[in-house]
Amino acid sequence: MKKYFVLMAVTMLSGCSYWNNLSWDMLNPWSENDVSVESTETQPALPANVNKYLWQAGLDKLSFMEIVSENPQEGRIETAWKNLPSAPNERFKIVAEINDGELRADALHVKVYKEVKGKNGWTKTAPSSDFEKEIEKAIISRAKVLYIQDKE
Repeated sequence: MKKYFVLMAVTMLSGCSYWNNLSWDMLNPWSENDVSVESTETQPALPANVNKYLWQAGLDKLSFMEIVSENPQEGRIETAWKNLPSAPNERFKIVAEINDGELRADALHVKVYKEVKGKNGWTKTAPSSDFEKEIEKAIISRAKVLYIQDKE
């Protein structure tokens, strides 16, 4: 049943163009650039309050940006600022925090920081209200795939 659901979800999402519009293709949970489940076996031991699938999925999905800080003991991944080619006067920074050992959606919290370049330098501004949720969904979807691959 789980395989059928995953197959159905892949089929439904394969035509989504939302990711291409953002130029953040690497966040797509069904992209071809995913790291295989074997990479979870080489990571350092995680504490009980950090789910290994969410941790690896966070690293996988945020790897298109430079990761400046990863603290598995605290379950925190932080990226450097990154400009999108389609919007050179905007830059983003992402912080993902995992605060539960269970594979649950509420165990992951993503905060996106956005700045816009103006005459007086970079100014903080709010990202799209759905943007953080889309990143969380991508990480959770990847974590589910890692979990299913690990259990097969």
